[in-house]
This record gives sequence, structure tokens and C-alpha cells, in this order.
Amino acid sequence: MKRKIFALSVFAVMILCCPAFSETYAEGEALAVFRVPEGVSVSAACVNVAESAGKIGASVAETYETLSEIEGKIFVLVRSSTKSTEQLISDLKKRPDVITASPNYYAKRQSFSASEIPNDPSADLCWGLKAINAPDVWEVTTGSENIYVCVVDTGVYKHPDLTGNIAAEYGFNTQTVSGDYDLRNVSWDSDFIGHGTHVAGTVGAVGNNNIGVAGVNWNVRIIPVRIFDNKNAYETINFEIRALNYIANLLRKNPDLKLAALNFSLGAALPVTPQEMQNDVYYMAYQALDSLNRTLIVVAAGNSGVETGAAALFDEPGSNPQFKKGDYFYPASFTGLNNLIVVGAIDSDDTAPSFTNWGEKVDIAAPGVDILSTYSPIAIGGRSPAMYRYSSGTSMSAPHVTGAAALLMSAYPNATPSQIKAALLEGANKNKNPLVYPFAGFVKDFVAKWTQYLDNGIETGIIAPESRDAEIAQITRNAEELYAPYKQLDGTGRVSRMGLLDVKASYELLGKNVMVTVGGGSSSGCSVGVSAVIAILAGGFILRRKA
Repeated sequence: MKRKIFALSVFAVMILCCPAFSETYAEGEALAVFRVPEGVSVSAACVNVAESAGKIGASVAETYETLSEIEGKIFVLVRSSTKSTEQLISDLKKRPDVITASPNYYAKRQSFSASEIPNDPSADLCWGLKAINAPDVWEVTTGSENIYVCVVDTGVYKHPDLTGNIAAEYGFNTQTVSGDYDLRNVSWDSDFIGHGTHVAGTVGAVGNNNIGVAGVNWNVRIIPVRIFDNKNAYETINFEIRALNYIANLLRKNPDLKLAALNFSLGAALPVTPQEMQNDVYYMAYQALDSLNRTLIVVAAGNSGVETGAAALFDEPGSNPQFKKGDYFYPASFTGLNNLIVVGAIDSDDTAPSFTNWGEKVDIAAPGVDILSTYSPIAIGGRSPAMYRYSSGTSMSAPHVTGAAALLMSAYPNATPSQIKAALLEGANKNKNPLVYPFAGFVKDFVAKWTQYLDNGIETGIIAPESRDAEIAQITRNAEELYAPYKQLDGTGRVSRMGLLDVKASYELLGKNVMVTVGGGSSSGCSVGVSAVIAILAGGFILRRKA
């Protein structure tokens, strides 16, 4: 009897106690933006920045040269062994030569769970390609080796179904750190997590090669940029900023490079409003790249089942929470970026999966449940190595949109990012844009999760079987109390503003040579005209707290 009472008490504590949230940023570090004095070059101003950092007991750990040159401001990471991040930011903001300073947040890849048809044996299992009507466009173009996409992720393994499309000459590993553990100092193709390889396969697994699967593009050039360390699924955002700096530099050095889109299947839950975020270094780095107007920035909406662009209404339960009350999800909640596209998930039956983030800030929906794609046979850390794998999440939805952008650009190589974006959003199928039921869905998932723990306790003998019904009733009451703030939203939130991605409709819009307008109140909406000179060419993930 004593064992039974103790076990049930422990279980109740797991359910009812507030979790201890981990740190959101690297202690003793800060990202900062410094002014460039009038008449002084950016390179010369970097010397002044180093001196300024020294005066507050810190040093410059890294300078992001290309972003600095684009914006005419100095982007840096500063570090101190004697001061906290809070002290660093306070001291930096007091200096007249500092524009802003912010924490070096932890980043996490998102969890993941009569037409031309390729001869790849498993291509028919890729339901997402059919759902977005990619086969109809394949009759005209299957992609182009002159069009590039960038997968910013855990790396991309040199998979036999990908190697023909990987732009190895541009592959980049942000993670090289002298003297650190071995899994940092490896190449961009050492994907020990598998996430980036899966994303890349949806964008552009080689089609019609008699093996595996096909991507949205059978032909495309995939630039792998590795920002995660492969030992853990999280990292500080200075590595993400390093990636943005690399991509911006690549575009400036190659003015003719046609980079259709960047894929960011990652996200961060941070207690910073979208308005406040515009004064954050994290946002400013994205803004610098966006100002080049050379590529789309495609980001996953997130897998927490909450409204994007709005504060979370409760703390996520559990011992390893992804968010807490008041958090916003980034980069999906960024505002004011002209070339940003935020992607939510949809299931094969046109319903909204319970995990997808949703709302007016989500631009478009794409397939994100049981997506078959390439995977990594060198996966480690409890992940099962495999050549192919089914996964679910908005991480899987985003590359459908990234791939669609590249497919459209292969047919219209002179189209601008704003034209491609407008066609993608306006071409979306608004009839396939389901409502989410966050309250009902969350309660169901919560009860299922904790019932499994309860059943495990019964099987191991630490919980009495006769207590099961009472415990489930208590779990359900706890769930309804936790998620009560969402009850008022039950059935009122759409997955996206625009509906399900439709590549065929987007392609046809680009071919009409008419004004394509995207409305709906988004700060990143655009109105563009498709130039008559564009010709058809016949045959183309949670930034999250440190765990």
C-alpha cells in the first residue's frame, strides 16, 4: 500500500508541478550591432568595436563582415568570462556607439517526426508531391541545374539519391570550432541527426533515376549549410547568423547566382514580442539578407500547436518544454521581411495535424505528416540509421514550398523573389485550409501522453491497476485546466492565410503576365507585375531552449 501511494503521488507531481525551464541563451555572451562613425570604413570601424568591447570587460568573439557591409553597421558576437549576459547587454546599451544588443539565444532544429511520373520505386509513396500538384508542372519542367536552393540545417548526407543535385562546391559548415569536440569539426555532409538530409530530399531528391524517391525538383542545386553541432539538436544563434553572413557573401560574390529560396526548418520560442524583436540582432541579421532581395526565406511555422505571431497562452507541460506562457516562435513571428514565407502543416486528408502552429501569420500550408524522404545512414544518438524515413512536422512542410519556389524559377528564371512569392501565395488552394481545434487537440494529446506513462507504471508494478480510471480522470481535468485559455479559440483558427500550396496554380499565375497581388493584412505581403519578357523554359526547425 505504501508503495502504491508513493507512486501515485510522484505521478501527480509530474502532472501538476510547473516545469523548471532551461536557459534560453548562452551565459556570458551577447550579440551586438555597433555604429560606423561617419567617414570611417566598416573594416576600420571593427578596430574601434574591439576597443569598445575591451572597455566593458569583454572581447569580440566573431564579426559578421558581409552583414556589416550590407547594413553599414558592425554585427558582432561579444564574450566575457567575468560578466553575465544581462550585465553585458546593459553595459553595451549604455555605450553611444552601440545601436542594440541582445542575448545569443539557443537554437533548435524542429522535431520531426495523367501527369509525368518518375520511375523511382518509392515516389508513389510521396503523397505530398501529388497534393501540391507537382506532377502537373513536371510535364513542363522537372527543375534546372541552374537554379539553387539552400538548406540551413543539420547538414546533408551525400546520399545516392541526392549527390547528383548537391552543390558541394558551396557546402558550408558553420560549426568549425578549434579544440571543441569532434562532432563539430566535421564536414557539412556529416549529418548525424538526419533532419537536414530529410529536408533536402523533399526539395530535390534526384528524380527518374530508378532509386528511392523523387523531390519536388528532379534537378536542382542544393547548397547545404550546417548550423547544428550533430551532438545535440540545439545551438546558439550566432551559428545561424554565421550562416546568414555566408549566404549573403555568396550572393554578393556571385551576382548571377539564381538562389530560389533558403529553407529554415527550425524555430525558437522566446519571450520577446515581434515589435521588440525588430530591435534584436537576431532579426536584424535576417533583415540584412532580406534587403538584398535575391532569394525567398522559407521558414517552418513550428510544431507546438499554438498561434504563430501571438504569445503562447500557457506553459507547455512536461520535463523538457519547448515553450512557456508568453513566448513567441521565431523566425516564424518576424514581421516586415518582404521575402519571408511561413509554412504550416496539413495532413493527407486535408485536415490540420494537432502539432502545427497556425494563424494569420502563417502564409501557406503544405504536406507535413508521414512524409517519406531521404535520411542519414550515419545517424547517431538514439536515432535509427536509415536510407529513407517517414517524418512529420512543419520541418517537412517548409521544403515543399522551398522546392516549389525552385521549380517555378526553373520555368521562369528571370522572376524576382517577390514575383515567385506572390504566385505561391495567391496560387494556394483556399478550399484546402482547415480549421484547427487547439483545445480539443491539445487535451487529447496530453491525456494520451500521460496515459502511456500511467500504463507503463502499471506494467512495471509501481502503480496499482485499480487506480487507472481515477488517474485518467484526474489527468483529463489537469489538461483541461492547462489548456483552458485556448477553449475560446476552438474551431476559429485557420492553418494559414492562403491555404494549401498548389504548384500548378502558381505556375499558371506566373504565365499570365498580369498583376499578382497578395493581400490579407500581412506585413510581408507584396504586389508585383510579372514582366512580359519572362519566358517558359521547357523541360527544374525548434530553435529552442538548451535541453
